[in-house]
Amino acid sequence: MAKRSRKDWIEEGFRILAREGDAGLTVDALCERLERTKGSFYHHFDGRPGYVEDLLAAWERQATDRIIDVGRSDAPVKERLRAVNRQASELKNARLERAIRCWAAREPQARRVQDRVDRKRLEFLVELCAERMKDREAAELLARIFQLALVGAQHVDPPFEGEELYSALRFLNPLFDVTRGEGEE
Repeated sequence: MAKRSRKDWIEEGFRILAREGDAGLTVDALCERLERTKGSFYHHFDGRPGYVEDLLAAWERQATDRIIDVGRSDAPVKERLRAVNRQASELKNARLERAIRCWAAREPQARRVQDRVDRKRLEFLVELCAERMKDREAAELLARIFQLALVGAQHVDPPFEGEELYSALRFLNPLFDVTRGEGEE
């Protein structure tokens, strides 16, 4: 039987969350699925609270920090926006994101991380949109629209993911050419 790493425990937690939600995320369920004892779990983590902290931190890195890193290149802003869109679309973790949002509605620890993730994502989108649009107010609004589209795409069933999400987000690109006040009556 192969050894299990911390990463294996975290990845299994993601699978449980995506399929069953936070109610299924128990030490017993993790041990059963990984065919390990509780001693093995406690070798890697300081109890369930420590595990949850590590799980949420790994999700934040995977679903936010890596995407932001893609957008921090020296490429022109249009290319960076496309790369961020592609990276976000290819994660294929809509069910996990939805499960974490549901969990955050009930659990303060998950709520703090979800709020931080939303804030980081939005701040980054505003930064990119402002660079592209040169109109901070319009950029903030467009960044919020992108954020709402992504969250909404995760909550329909089946969720928008992959190429379908990429195309849908790219459809919003003409909004970069609209500045505040244009088209308003």
